Amino acid sequence: MATSCPASSRLAVRCRPMNPVPPRISTFIGDPRYRNTAQPERRDSAARSGGLSRRGGTNVTKRRFVNRRSLMSPQGVELSLPKDVIARFPPMDRYLIGVSGGRDSVALLHLLTNLGYRRLIVCHLDHQLRGRSSTADAKFVRGLARKLKLECELGRINVAMRARRKKQSIETAGRNARYEFFARIARRRRCRTIFLGHHADDLVETFLLNLFRGAGPTGLSAMRQIAAREVDGMELTIVRPLLGTTRQEIDAFSRTHRLKYRDDATNQTLVPLRNRIRHRIIPYVEKQLGRKICGALWRAAMISADEAELAEKLVDPLSAGSSQLGLKELREQPRALQRRTIHLWLQAQSIANLDFETIERVRALVEPDARQAKTNLPRDRHARRRAGKLFIE
Repeated sequence: MATSCPASSRLAVRCRPMNPVPPRISTFIGDPRYRNTAQPERRDSAARSGGLSRRGGTNVTKRRFVNRRSLMSPQGVELSLPKDVIARFPPMDRYLIGVSGGRDSVALLHLLTNLGYRRLIVCHLDHQLRGRSSTADAKFVRGLARKLKLECELGRINVAMRARRKKQSIETAGRNARYEFFARIARRRRCRTIFLGHHADDLVETFLLNLFRGAGPTGLSAMRQIAAREVDGMELTIVRPLLGTTRQEIDAFSRTHRLKYRDDATNQTLVPLRNRIRHRIIPYVEKQLGRKICGALWRAAMISADEAELAEKLVDPLSAGSSQLGLKELREQPRALQRRTIHLWLQAQSIANLDFETIERVRALVEPDARQAKTNLPRDRHARRRAGKLFIE
């Protein structure tokens, strides 16, 4: 999952921020991929190839543990957890951690265990998309958890079948299946906090995906460092400590500590839209502009997140959480705040898959000269105005 840049705290789809953590901007100043320059990017052959030798299709070498608060890459870039994350989520407590077996999640797992997080529950969901390779991923994760003396939870689901049944993309079906899997484990284990290995490159790709879809500030700040997400009635606390860390830095960390991890060949294909953004769109735009763009995109995502957080704080929580909205109160608000109030109100009524057009149709009912008293919502539900109120039916 990735491209190149850092972050603070973000997420979307029924997701609200929880005390964002300031980004480690110095990381990006020192990274040549984030310099605003027309000079060609210089990388050694190891960085271009992923940085590790291959044996039997899996990146291998022995792990070396260093018991420090921060771990250094060969280039001297500090790879560590933000202090706010350590303070809020101390090592002695119990947490879930999503581990696919890939480089990013394995690096995060080793970083956490090196820093004293020894009560982690490793969670892995087999998507059954790559045949024997998917099975081997699960086996690898189980073995890794055993070597680190951690508990492990494995699950399986046919994501392709789920995607067809729900008429979703493979990426969306897989993401939703993972969060449902995490929620089930969180409920059974009574542990609501989960660490995920998303990093700065993932943030940039997500920002572009949502930008191209016409998202507003909430969508543009979809990936946050600390956020809450409700799944099947279970509120998860999502922690992404590596959002301020680039893929290049994670590669360097993995080389230095000789980490084993599974290599997913599908990350190099151009079928998923995210991969086309990573391998085609970003390099093309950088070539046309003659400079790197990921640092600027990362900053734009941070600004959007801060503004989205401010707007959410301005919304009256009693109104957004009630079964009805007062038309008079809504009309007195600025247009941007109207949209945010309506968006949060619809989410509170369990209305999902909200887009700009849906929000605008509902907002149109607020106007005094509105010609319609009802508009359609997803899943055969409706928003209606009557007696100075908006309500769902």
